Amino acid sequence: MPEIRTLHDPAELLAAATLFRQAMFGLPGGVTPVDGWAERYVVPGRVYAASLEGQLAGTCNSFPGELTLPGGQRVPHAAVTHVGVLPHFSRRGVLRALFSQQLADLYRQGVAVATLRASQGTIYGRFGFGIATAIQDLRIDKRELPSLPAAEGDIRLLPAANAWEAQQAIVARFPHPHAGTLTRWPQWWALQQHRLAHSSLNHYVALACKDGEAQGFVRYHAKPDDNWLYSTERTLVVDDLHAADPQLAAQLLGYLLQLDIARYIELPHRPVDDPLPLLLANPRAIQQTGRIDESWLRIINVEQTLNARRYASGEAVTLAIDDPLLAENHGVWRLSSDGIQRSASRPDITLGIDALAMLLLGEYTAQQLAAARRLQPHHSQAAARLTRLLACHEHPWSGIFF
Repeated sequence: MPEIRTLHDPAELLAAATLFRQAMFGLPGGVTPVDGWAERYVVPGRVYAASLEGQLAGTCNSFPGELTLPGGQRVPHAAVTHVGVLPHFSRRGVLRALFSQQLADLYRQGVAVATLRASQGTIYGRFGFGIATAIQDLRIDKRELPSLPAAEGDIRLLPAANAWEAQQAIVARFPHPHAGTLTRWPQWWALQQHRLAHSSLNHYVALACKDGEAQGFVRYHAKPDDNWLYSTERTLVVDDLHAADPQLAAQLLGYLLQLDIARYIELPHRPVDDPLPLLLANPRAIQQTGRIDESWLRIINVEQTLNARRYASGEAVTLAIDDPLLAENHGVWRLSSDGIQRSASRPDITLGIDALAMLLLGEYTAQQLAAARRLQPHHSQAAARLTRLLACHEHPWSGIFF
């Protein structure tokens, strides 16, 4: 059996980071682990190492923060990342041992949920993670617009290297209301700064100001093109867009559309129900492509999480939840508009903790999961009742990668 322990020593943290990059051998350039890396980019004590045969075999870590649930309540959240097992130690229980220890520790620490970004779609369901948010890519062809919207508002342009403090202040003061949104931790910001500082591209930040205060921003760069000066395909790529309200977001989009030198504007990783396409006079000027899973969510504490969520009105539903890794969640629960509690009643629905994760934020409905055989209703109205109870008015979205 693998030996699992948490790491604090900078040299061991550096070794774990190096192992992760070896396991994910195709990663593009980012932060190359060197001396001083651990102090800036990880949280000591949250990095796990698995050892087999006296060698480091696998690792995972997480960052603390909060996740927004439907209704706006935030709960303690762990952003799980840097998950990797060396190929010659694969299929020997290393990842299961790592996750079993990490999830148990997070439960004891009072963390309600965890999310990760999956490199493969076949790994994480067995550990109770389910797809909880999705994203799409948007691409605007300005030539297809009959006219460009007039530039509005007070927009101020800064070199990106001089705008980090403003960006962090805007995100902290005006958090997105979307279910699935995460608070951004210091190491996340540090990593963005590092990548930008070591990029060969020019990055810019435009601030949208209201009442003399910056309340929105867009960070963007030019897509690499060896023939930029004469190219007819010049493209701007949006790295981050955050605004206090939809009006400011529209102003920032209008600013980008007024940059005459670019033909295309790409906005990756947007919500699947993003209203931005509706701002354009010609809906065919924008392509909506690349829909893919974003957040894989793991409910760590069913009672804590489900009692923090808002529900629609409707009949209560009794759920038999299967959680093979956290016994505290396993069993029968009664879910109503008032929350969740243990129950001795016969279940209306049986489902795994991964399926419950897919329902939590509203990305999927119980009827969809029933049709896909990811949950088992025990009578004809059970799935419809659960769908009504969990109803949300918009799709969830996180908006950041880690």
